[in-house]
Amino acid sequence: MSQVVLDEIAPLTDAFQDAGKALYLVGGIVRDLYLDVPIEALDFDLTTDALPLEIKELVQPLADAVWAQGERFGTIGCRVGDRPYEITTHRAESYGDGSRKPEVVFGDEIVLDLSRRDFTINAMALRVARNAADAELIDPFGGAEHLEQRLLRTPMDPEASFQDDPLRILRAARFIARYDLAVDEDLRTAAKKLIDRMRIVSIERVRDEFDKLLVAPEPSAGLAFLEDVGAWLYVVESIPSNELVQLGVELNRSAVDVDLRRAVAFSHCSPASRAVQLETLRYSNVEARSIRLVLAGLDLVRDGSEAFDEQTVRRLVDRIGYGSLPLLLDVIAVLGVDDRGLGMRFRELDKIEDLSDLSPELDGESVMEILGIEAGPEVGAALGVLRQRRFEQGPISREDEVAHLLERYKKNR
Repeated sequence: MSQVVLDEIAPLTDAFQDAGKALYLVGGIVRDLYLDVPIEALDFDLTTDALPLEIKELVQPLADAVWAQGERFGTIGCRVGDRPYEITTHRAESYGDGSRKPEVVFGDEIVLDLSRRDFTINAMALRVARNAADAELIDPFGGAEHLEQRLLRTPMDPEASFQDDPLRILRAARFIARYDLAVDEDLRTAAKKLIDRMRIVSIERVRDEFDKLLVAPEPSAGLAFLEDVGAWLYVVESIPSNELVQLGVELNRSAVDVDLRRAVAFSHCSPASRAVQLETLRYSNVEARSIRLVLAGLDLVRDGSEAFDEQTVRRLVDRIGYGSLPLLLDVIAVLGVDDRGLGMRFRELDKIEDLSDLSPELDGESVMEILGIEAGPEVGAALGVLRQRRFEQGPISREDEVAHLLERYKKNR
């Protein structure tokens, strides 16, 4: 285990030891230390037999900040220097028959705490010490061996594990994809048997796991597992399961970027179902709008037949927003769609004019003053004329807009 990590948490180690409390690095950080993940990419999660109030009292003299939003679940967060830590009282979690939120019970035994975790590769703990030689690995379920074997298993009977927390079925897909793991057959069987338990999991937790699966190095294996055990229906039901193989291929070859991969995934929803699905998964308004705009652009590219010229590029930018174009072009490339020259024409235009602002030089007040009219539909129509000219001819001066507006207005009088 890394001496650098132990040195960094030495102040916490000393504080807990002096108070007669055990302190362990636990879960993902222990797994990632085995996998030689760089220290800057580690999440420092710890567990202890100290109760939440005791944790706060121990860390407050050391921390630059302390937060207790998770206190009722046994978790106290703190920041020491630039490093955030989460320290949690030994606990177990389980769902009631109809509950969407886990019930938390505190404990004082590390092995019991580990037994309630999702998978053996996450059910390891390192009792910390000042020196690596004195640190003690707690691995009662063979997590280190399973990491070497690239095998996904649960610490307890998998049926009991999924009964306690059915979200673990989705987490299984994520770990399969992230670490290239084979699936223990008892785990697969249990997931199929208990798949209806997914109904009690909150939509927000499902969405978060889906996003984490999307940014795995190769999501295809995780998608295949979800389809195999029948879990896909509870994730993005608007994407037909018979498209998951193709979706997996597309995600695997795309850059590991959540915005890109979300757009690629939801491109497999019908245009009519996208908004409903994004609302169902409770993406934020900003996230949902970004996806919808990019995919609206994709629909326009797919539905057309002629090559993009300057006017149609400007209209597309106006329709979906300048900031959406780079992501749209990335999605088009991943999906292998003919962009009909959009990318080339957009890059050419972007060098010679400001595509980020396609509004006319004149505003509504200027239009009313120039034409001598009152606020009303006539003003909107006049601004529409100027926007049409901007799309057709590119940037024009304020003086040219005035002249054009007066000429059109006189003709229509």
